[in-house]
Amino acid sequence: MTLELGGSDRIVDLVREGVDCAVRVGELASSSLVARPLGSLRMINCASPAYRAKMGTPLSPADLPQHQAVNYAAGGGPVAPWLWQDQGELRTYVMQAQVVTHNVETYIACALAGLGLIQVPAFDVQDKLDAATLVPVLQAWPAPSMPMHLMYAHKRQLSRRLQAFSQWLVQTLEPVLTDSTPRREPA
Repeated sequence: MTLELGGSDRIVDLVREGVDCAVRVGELASSSLVARPLGSLRMINCASPAYRAKMGTPLSPADLPQHQAVNYAAGGGPVAPWLWQDQGELRTYVMQAQVVTHNVETYIACALAGLGLIQVPAFDVQDKLDAATLVPVLQAWPAPSMPMHLMYAHKRQLSRRLQAFSQWLVQTLEPVLTDSTPRREPA
């Protein structure tokens, strides 16, 4: 079996594009696809040392209006608000930003360049946290974990290659996933 992997922040039409499966992170839109929960990704709030030297460090969500973010708009959709949990309640705030990106690599690069705060899956930036090129902020107010799903077209029997890939994927992702409790949407 040959595995062909592609990476994109856009939503792929599995049926039209002839793709066996996709990994989707975040809340799912209604779909006729099968969605197998894989777990959740722990989120972290980060800033670069350069940003903190220039703008300071937010100490609570009340400080967010005085700060800049790098905003993320998955697949060209709406900008994702800043999320945090406060005494069990989900809170949101649309951050000011000089940059909006549709790609997670660019999102992280902008944060490294000191352009703003980001909320990102911790595994995406663990090496930058270890090297202190990004530092955690607002640790007492984390964003909820983001659910991750394996998506595939509905079939009576999964192909052996999709079964094998699914088993490999679960084993590979296990170290970075938390439970599969879905994130609550803001009211």
